[in-house]
Amino acid sequence: MRSSGHALAWLGHPVTMLAVALLLLNDHLFKHLWPGPITGKLSDLAGLTMAPPLVALLLRCPAPAAIALTGTLFTLMKVTTIGAEAASWLWSLFIPSRVVADPTDLIALPALGLAWLTWRQATRRPPTALPHAVLIVPVALFAATATSPVQPPPSAAYVEIHGAAVVVYGEGAGGYASVDGGVTWRGWEEPATRAARSAACVQGDQQHCYRIVPGLLQVDESTNGGETWTTAWRIPRERWLDRGFRNPDPQGRDADPVGSRALAVQTVPGEVGAHIVVVANGPDGVAVRDVSGRWQRLGFAPDGGFSAKAAAPLTDPGGRIGEEVWAAALAALAALLIGLGVDGCWRKSPVIYTIGSVLLWLGPLLVALGIGSGPSGISTFAVGALMALAGGIVVLAAWTSARGSTQATEEAPRGRNALVALLTFGGTLLPFLGWSAGWPAPYGLAVVLAVILAVAPTVWMTARRVRRNHPGKGEGPPSRRDLREG
Repeated sequence: MRSSGHALAWLGHPVTMLAVALLLLNDHLFKHLWPGPITGKLSDLAGLTMAPPLVALLLRCPAPAAIALTGTLFTLMKVTTIGAEAASWLWSLFIPSRVVADPTDLIALPALGLAWLTWRQATRRPPTALPHAVLIVPVALFAATATSPVQPPPSAAYVEIHGAAVVVYGEGAGGYASVDGGVTWRGWEEPATRAARSAACVQGDQQHCYRIVPGLLQVDESTNGGETWTTAWRIPRERWLDRGFRNPDPQGRDADPVGSRALAVQTVPGEVGAHIVVVANGPDGVAVRDVSGRWQRLGFAPDGGFSAKAAAPLTDPGGRIGEEVWAAALAALAALLIGLGVDGCWRKSPVIYTIGSVLLWLGPLLVALGIGSGPSGISTFAVGALMALAGGIVVLAAWTSARGSTQATEEAPRGRNALVALLTFGGTLLPFLGWSAGWPAPYGLAVVLAVILAVAPTVWMTARRVRRNHPGKGEGPPSRRDLREG
């Protein structure tokens, strides 16, 4: 379908328009009346039915290409965090929106089949004239972009001085004021000026100043009017804390990223140079420097305000690294499959072994995505389990065939590939175990260490194989056993 008239006929088909109406009603009425997974999936079903004709019209592409593109983009934004963030950015160009990666939403993909049937019927209808597009296209575009508004979780965003009170205003948390240096807090009704200050100086001492470092939990201090700065307070655990605030509400909306947003400096009467500093740190709450110079993190208290007891913990050995455990397992599985392929499985039956390896690797990935998603993740889990089972059978058959075709198999080393896989798993996971316990504190350093330790066993085994296959001067030709091991 290359004609824009036929694309309009597809978009104006009764089934497509019914999907548009359902999307509008569901996003703006049903989700508020009956929040939950059912209304969430209804939006996906309606959206996948109406999106392909809209894509075909806007991009002027054939119907099969529009359907394939819609399915691919939907899968990427539901399975990967990068895809979800990209979709959130795109949708936010029209209205503030948040797309959450949720593999269970892939259950709505069969709606693309309904879109295909609708297209087949639309091809039998006369092309839609341009005047009709004035009514059809705006309604469809409005339904695609006007999603239900997102209510953000509590997030400290502004700090202001109102007389003797330091007031913290939050996104979704209201205002809270303290008149005793952050020890106690109460509700505050006066509106905020919404002018976040990233730097401030002590009243009466313009040489003593503080500034935040955007994106980090960090405050710098200067005693010479800003000529030089030193770190006064730093918590290098933003990535760790972000995971603690992930999906904090029933709708699965993510919190804002952790990081210093604004600060305020309040002079304490009666003492020369005495002052306090209050920093708004997004969903992590606030940080307070008292008159003695001691810094303390305060989290959102359940009964309002902030308290030290409510501050999120900075360590939890072995906690919040479920994703890394699965990544380590998948890295170990990849190392095992590569080792088996090099040992002869791939040379014996390259196509079959490649297909089996891909299924065996993708299966556990889908299983991991399905776990923890509740009843709605059963389908993803089941598909992944079936793929892993089928891939395992194919790989086992290829390995058995390769082993049976070699001679003197009793001379071949046993457990070598399993040892490499085990070392790969441990090497990948160990840095993240340390990261969860507090060292290394930066997540990026943990990733670098994990990559190095993950590839080290494979590099070591590869070097041994190369050395056996290409012996140095004076070492003599490789033996039959060395040839088999290489």
